[in-house]
Order: sequence, then structure tokens, then C-alpha cells
Amino acid sequence: MDVFVTQAEFLDVNCYAVRADGAQQCVFIDAGFDCSPGLDRLVSEERLDPQAVLLTHGHPDHILGLTGVLARWDLPVHLGAPDLHRLERPAETLSPQFAPMLAPLVRDWSAPEVKGLENGQILEIAGLSITAVAAPGHTEGSMLLRVRADGEEVIFTGDVVFAGAMGRVDLPGGDAEAMAETLRAFTTLPDVAIYPGHGPRSRVGHEVATNPFL
Repeated sequence: MDVFVTQAEFLDVNCYAVRADGAQQCVFIDAGFDCSPGLDRLVSEERLDPQAVLLTHGHPDHILGLTGVLARWDLPVHLGAPDLHRLERPAETLSPQFAPMLAPLVRDWSAPEVKGLENGQILEIAGLSITAVAAPGHTEGSMLLRVRADGEEVIFTGDVVFAGAMGRVDLPGGDAEAMAETLRAFTTLPDVAIYPGHGPRSRVGHEVATNPFL
């Protein structure tokens, strides 16, 4: 697979374009605020043909770029079903300390039509096989996205696992016990590359061996 990344303006969210090796069709993963210029550049440079947007979870820093993305490309959007409610009033789904930062970003927000993903659901898009794996703890609807093509697998972890860290559980919808179970399940995954919602990529085996939260 080819995995391309651009960082969104708000909180440096990683926004990815993923394609099967050498293909034109791709999917986007996560849509941070004002990510569309960066994705548009990737599409132009790599001659990509976007087919869908998949969201790892519903926090505003990962979804507010949908406005720009959907204005540029008419694409279906998929999000873990338990997080669909976060699309209605995204500024209210984080702690009050974030409210002043989010106010100008949600001024023109209108919740788009989004399809709910269920645990274990498999999407076949753009030559990719994408399995949604429920990973609650950071939010109720956080999903690991296991993407396979041509015998290769990578995992998009959103804000569940980062290189050397884990996602917060102290925001609305966070659950420390659920996160502990999610992290235990993470340690059983195959040793493949992981692409988190923030920061550099890593591997499952490296995180299991070195991440203090695992």
C-alpha cells in the first residue's frame, strides 16, 4: 500500500490518503480542520481518485475538515456508530477549556450525512479491504481501521495508541476501563505498521515492547 499524510491546521491531526500499490483510487482517513488543501495537493501530486472518507472517531479535531473535503469531493463518509451524535454539536464534545478555541471553527458547521460503522464491519473500497474494530476508551465510537491490500496490512489507530503514548480518557465519553480493555486487545494484533491520529507512525510490536501504557 501507499500511505500519504498531511497535517491539519488544528492540533496537527494526521489526515491520510491510502491506496493499493500503484492504484489511482484511494480513501481518506480522518478530516482535520482545513485539511482539504493538503489533501488536494496529495491528490494532484499522486494523481489520486478519492472514493470515501473514514473517520477514526468523532472528536472535532478529526471531523471539522469534512466541510471543505465534501465541498471538493462528493464522497461517502463512515464513522463508528456510537460517535455519530458528536457530529451534531462538535464544540460540546470536548472539555470546556477547548470551547473558546473551537468557537470560530464551528461557526459555519453543518453536520453532513455520515454512515455508522459497526464493530467487525468490512468495507471493500478502492481495492482495499477495511475492517472496523471497536476500540472504545478515548470516545465511545473510536475505531481501529485495519486496512489490507495485496497481502499487506496497516492499522490506523486514531487517538487510541500513539508512538509512545495513548489517547486521553478524561474527555466526555472517555472511559478508563474501556481503554484498558482496548489496549489489552491491541497487544494481540499482528506486528504491522500503525498510523496514529497525531505524531509519527510506529509498529504494533514496537509499541507493545516500549510503550509504557501497554
